[in-house]
Amino acid sequence: MGKTLGLIAAVAMLLWQDNHPPVVKIMAPKEGGLPGGDGQVHYVVSVSDKEDGDSKYDEINSKEVLLEVRYVKNESGIKAILKKDDPPGLMMIRTNNCFNCHNFDGKGIGPSFYDISKHYPFTAANISQVARRVREGSSGVWGKVSMPTHPELKQEEAEAVVRWILQNGAKPDVSYYVGMDGSFKVPKGLKGAYLLTASYVDHGPKDATGHRLEGQDRVVFRAP
Repeated sequence: MGKTLGLIAAVAMLLWQDNHPPVVKIMAPKEGGLPGGDGQVHYVVSVSDKEDGDSKYDEINSKEVLLEVRYVKNESGIKAILKKDDPPGLMMIRTNNCFNCHNFDGKGIGPSFYDISKHYPFTAANISQVARRVREGSSGVWGKVSMPTHPELKQEEAEAVVRWILQNGAKPDVSYYVGMDGSFKVPKGLKGAYLLTASYVDHGPKDATGHRLEGQDRVVFRAP
């Protein structure tokens, strides 16, 4: 029995080693001072992954590329953020098809995460109820559009998704943008810095499930 488990572990490790982490690069903007003028910042992200392909050949799904723009007051705030990994709920959102219907703060086919977080207070009952709707589907809750079922998610996974949305959907100091290019605006006169984190989670080796790897790149805008 011990030899069998050891062989399984060895095979799993080999499959995991066959997967290479994606290389993510923020091509624009460059690290430095906060922009002047109207405060509009254009961003461009590139992704290259040995198994998934390269964004310059349109082989990467743009809806799987995420840019986080976070305002921090000081250097210690930046250092604290750099030590953190993606929370489980956000990782589940990223690796499922949530962005096909939902945006972070703009209207999509379904409600935005911002609207959901404003509609449901952060309670255990709401987390459980909304998670069941995620798994089982619903209709008439947000208008005429129906929520499709997601039976591939366990109840605890769906609850992790909902918990993250209710906790983070309306945070004023962080914004999320899906895609490899776009723009965002920063207010004038702020002190501190903006930390930009671009990331992509690969699909793992083609002959195995799991072992998905994340690539990241970061740049910092600092106030004058």
